[in-house]
Amino acid sequence: MAFWEDPSVKALSSGMDALWQKQQVISHNIANVETPGYKAKQVEFKEVLKKAEDGGKPVRTYETVVTEDGAAQARADGNNVQVEAEELSLWKTYVEYSTLTSRMAKKFSTLRYVINNAGKQ
Repeated sequence: MAFWEDPSVKALSSGMDALWQKQQVISHNIANVETPGYKAKQVEFKEVLKKAEDGGKPVRTYETVVTEDGAAQARADGNNVQVEAEELSLWKTYVEYSTLTSRMAKKFSTLRYVINNAGKQ
């Protein structure tokens, strides 16, 4: 099986992609904190189980949906970005992304070990 076809690598990769998109949306919200009428966006994750192409076990992936946040109270100028909440969400997303990056690095480290030590007996 190819490295990129490994179900855990696919799950890590799709999770990292989803978190990267969330970071981009949050950064965009923070950048538009002073834009009159701007409505904050939020990213919702949908966990999806897909069948592996080779008919094996299901693979967990993540899909994202960007929606407008209608729940937050808008200021007089119509903007509803809450900077503190956005910064907290950005920090949480950063930690989650870093965790997945670390797990992916461990996968590469294991693969490197196998490659370097294959046939050494």
